[in-house]
Amino acid sequence: MTDKTNIEARIKKSEELKASLEIKLEKVANTPREDEFKLQIEKIDELIAHLKEELDE
Repeated sequence: MTDKTNIEARIKKSEELKASLEIKLEKVANTPREDEFKLQIEKIDELIAHLKEELDE
């Protein structure tokens, strides 16, 4: 059960980080850093998807 709890906590933290990056992305829109933030958000999406798959197992 602790594994499930740990995974859920990691998903929650990742979603919070993604939300934070999305807010920052708005501030750096149309600047050279925009792509960097988009890439970070994409990687977090991949991590969240992976963690949810792990949770379903």
